[in-house]
Amino acid sequence: MTKRNLPQPFGIDKVRFSDCFTAPSLRHFAVLITGWVLTVGTHTISQVILGTEAHESEHFANIYKFFEKAKWDPDKVAFQIFRVIVENLLPDCRDIEVVIDDTLNNRVGKNIFGAGLQHDGNAPKTGKPIGYGVCFVIIGLAVRLPGVSNRAFCLPYAARLWWPAKAKIKPRGGVYKTKPQLAQELIQLTYSWIDSPATLRVIVDGGYSNRHLLQDRPKGVHITGKLRMDAALYDLVEPESGRNGRPRKKGARLPALRSIFNSRDTEWDWNWIKLYGHQTIVLVHRFNAIWYKAAGNEPLSIVLVRDPAGKYPDTAFFDTDIEASDIVTIRRYTRRWGTEITNRETKSLLGSADPQCRTEKSVTRTPLMAYWSYSLLVVWFVSQFRKRKDLLIPRAPWYLRKKNITFSDMLAAARRSHFIPRVSRDHGKQQNLTKAIPAPYTSEPGFPQMAKL
Repeated sequence: MTKRNLPQPFGIDKVRFSDCFTAPSLRHFAVLITGWVLTVGTHTISQVILGTEAHESEHFANIYKFFEKAKWDPDKVAFQIFRVIVENLLPDCRDIEVVIDDTLNNRVGKNIFGAGLQHDGNAPKTGKPIGYGVCFVIIGLAVRLPGVSNRAFCLPYAARLWWPAKAKIKPRGGVYKTKPQLAQELIQLTYSWIDSPATLRVIVDGGYSNRHLLQDRPKGVHITGKLRMDAALYDLVEPESGRNGRPRKKGARLPALRSIFNSRDTEWDWNWIKLYGHQTIVLVHRFNAIWYKAAGNEPLSIVLVRDPAGKYPDTAFFDTDIEASDIVTIRRYTRRWGTEITNRETKSLLGSADPQCRTEKSVTRTPLMAYWSYSLLVVWFVSQFRKRKDLLIPRAPWYLRKKNITFSDMLAAARRSHFIPRVSRDHGKQQNLTKAIPAPYTSEPGFPQMAKL
C-alpha cells in the first residue's frame, strides 16, 4: 500500500475527530478502526498492521506508539462516538437509555497493568466463576434498529479500567475505586454531553444497584435496576402535622419480598411481555416503596415479576421514575441483555481481549478500538441500509425465516464492501503475468536422497 490514507469500508468523518488527535494520530486512528473491522481471526496489533498493510507506508513502531505514548484523551473520542450514535440513530430523542456492565478480558502474564484474579461472568458454569485478566466497566447506548433487527443493540462508547485491590501492577498513588464508583463517573460524563430537555435513563443489574449510583447521580437521571430479594423496603412517609421533632424519613417496614411473592393477598396482573425474543405471559405486581439503604428516602417504583410457567425465577425490579408503568420498567430492563451480546461479539468477532498489551495506557486504550469499531460499524450499516444500497448479505438456505440482521451480517457486509472492489480492481493487473510451469519430474535422486547413499 503506497497511500497514507487507507480506503475506508465505512465512513469516518475525520473533521469530527480532528480535535481529538494530531494529524499523524488521526491517520493512525482511522487505520486502526478500519483494520479492526477487516482483520479476521486474532486481533493483535501486529495482525491489524499486517491486515491493513500499514507497515508499507510508515514504520510499524509508530502505530504501537499510538497506544503507548501518543497524547490523546479517550473521553474526547468517546464524546464524538456518542454524538455519531445519537445524531444518526437517536435524532430528537427525549429519553436516552444507556446500559452499564463490566466484562473481564482474560489475559496471561504477571506484568500486565491492572490484571488480577477476579469474577468472570463468562466462566463455565461447571467451575468457579473466577478468571485472571483485566476488567472494564463499559457504558453503551441502547438503540432500536427498526427494519434491521427486532432486538435492542448496545453500542459502547466509553469504558473505565477497574483493577483489584491486590493487583500486582497498579497506578502509583492512585485512588482505588469500586465498579459502581467508576460507573457513576461514566454517568456524570454522559450527562454532561446531553442537552437539558433530554432525560438520561441508566439500566444496571443487581451489582450496580447501590447508593453510589442511586444517591450520587445527577438530577434528571433515572435508574432502572434489579432489586435484591433481601432488600429492606419501607412504606412511604405520610405527612404529619402538629408533631415536634425531626420528620420521619421512612415509613413502616414492609414484608420481605419473598413473603410478598408467596402471599395470597398479593394482587397480580397478567401481562404479555417479550423476554429474550419470545412473547411470554407474566404476573406483575407494582407498588411504591423506600429502599433506605441504597436510595435514601427517595420513593422508588417496585415491580415484582413472576413466571406462571416456572421457567424464569421470581424477580424484582426498581425504577427511580415512579410515574413509569410496570410494563415500561420491565421492557426497559430487558434492554440490558444487549450489553451481554455486545461483550460476546466484541470478544469473538472483534477480539477486544486479544491484544497482548502490558503498560497502563496500552491496556486502557486498546480494547476501546474494538468497542468503537462495533458502534461505528452499526451506524455505517444502518446509514447504508436506509439508502437501499446493496450490502451483499447472503441468505443461507437453512435460515429461510430469518428476519433480523445480526452484527455478524453487518461485519461481513463491511468486509465485502472493502475486499470485493479491491479484488475487481486488481484483477486486470494479473492479465500480463506469465504462467508458472513447474519443472518436469525426473527419476534422478535429489540432494537429500544422494546424501543418504
